[in-house]
Amino acid sequence: MEIKVKSNYLKISPRKLCLATDLVRRKSAIEAENLLKFQNNSSSKIVYSLLQSALSIAKSSEVDQNKLFLTEILCNQGPRLKRGKPGSKGRMMPITKRRSHLILTLSDKTPELLK
Repeated sequence: MEIKVKSNYLKISPRKLCLATDLVRRKSAIEAENLLKFQNNSSSKIVYSLLQSALSIAKSSEVDQNKLFLTEILCNQGPRLKRGKPGSKGRMMPITKRRSHLILTLSDKTPELLK
C-alpha cells in the first residue's frame, strides 16, 4: 500500500527544506521520525509534521507502521512573492520570498537502493 501526502505553499525556501529531506530519504518511517524529532531547525519540524500526518493515515488504514518506508520525498519550488525595498537614487531593490511544495510517499515495499 502506498500513502502519498502533500503540503503546498510552505513559507520556507526549497534550499533550506532540502536539508531535512535529504536526511530522511530512503529510511524507514520510524527511523525518519526519530531523526527529525531531535533536529533543531524549522525545516525538520515541517517534514516531521507531514510525516506524522502520513503515519496517522496509515494507522487509520490499519497498516503496520513498522513496515513502512519513505520511498519518495520531494521538495519543489513554489511561487515566489516579489517585494521591493527602497534603494539609493530612487531605485527599488528586489526582495524575493521563496515558497516550496513538499511531497512525501510512504510504502510498505522496501526501496530498491536499500537492498
